[in-house]
Amino acid sequence: MSTVASSSQAAQAAGSPSVPPKVVRALAIFTIAMVTAPLSSFYLSVNFIFDGNRQWAGLVAALVANVVVIGYVMFAWNEDGLLGSKTENEEETKKSK
Repeated sequence: MSTVASSSQAAQAAGSPSVPPKVVRALAIFTIAMVTAPLSSFYLSVNFIFDGNRQWAGLVAALVANVVVIGYVMFAWNEDGLLGSKTENEEETKKSK
């Protein structure tokens, strides 16, 4: 039974596309930024800019979190080539036709 399971896993692995290291690296960077940027902006703004007013510091942290999310969406959008830029795979398939 283990040979059946291993052969089906190998077939799934062969058919599934691999994730490029660039995408994994970007996901890790944006994940770290999503944690550190809003927290650091909150504490910096509450202590140095707004003099203890946590409501305004929370607003700054929420804005920074939105900026990180928008940055990730823009990165992902450009990675897929949805903004009109052609990827190398599309160019190669058009040349082969």
